[in-house]
Amino acid sequence: MGMKLVVTAALLSLAAPAFAADIIAPAPVKAGVPAPVFTWTGFYIGAHGGGAWSKWTGIDPTDPTSTWSSVTASGGVVGGQIGGNYQISNFVIGLEGTGAWSSVTLNAGGPFGGGAGFNLSLKNDYIATVAGRFGVAFDRVLLYAKGGAAFTRDKYSANNGLAGALAGSASGAFNRTGWLAGGGVEWMFMPNWSARAEYNYTGFGAITEQPVTTGNLAVTPANVKLNIQTGTIGVNYHF
Repeated sequence: MGMKLVVTAALLSLAAPAFAADIIAPAPVKAGVPAPVFTWTGFYIGAHGGGAWSKWTGIDPTDPTSTWSSVTASGGVVGGQIGGNYQISNFVIGLEGTGAWSSVTLNAGGPFGGGAGFNLSLKNDYIATVAGRFGVAFDRVLLYAKGGAAFTRDKYSANNGLAGALAGSASGAFNRTGWLAGGGVEWMFMPNWSARAEYNYTGFGAITEQPVTTGNLAVTPANVKLNIQTGTIGVNYHF
């Protein structure tokens, strides 16, 4: 009888770990959280800078024999942009407004008349745009085109290079509205931050520019057309 109790106790002790293993279930493995899908949808604000090149083309409307004459200028632009995107599949549409200070300036002799000693300065002191953007996204890279309205201002100043009673000068400022076509590439290089490179062409139809003159200087009005090209790089913060 004593031997049976010893054998039974030994068998129970060997079975206990197996029984405990049966009643202790392994902890369930949690499913991994899927990574969020990247999208360009949302609002952004940023800054840009680069170069600009302009071409003024004018004609004297009072002289039927006159021909169009052109001058070119270059300078820099620095400004900012604000906009929003909406992504559908891999297509992105958006609206953007930009505003930039411009140093595009021509300092030369008179291109539309004048003579020896005549000095002329033409300048665009700002360039602003409101445009739609249409692009194709390749994950974090966006290729886009844009088109819309453009705004600028010509600032005109001139003098005849003479002194005393013979001195004369002219000045004026002329606001313009035109159109914009361009495009670029944007890269989301880290969460919420993107870098971009962009080219734009802006065209402004002919307007009559008649500066205000003082002293011994007569300036005839001119019908002046203008186009400006810009190449910029920038950075955006996405909300």
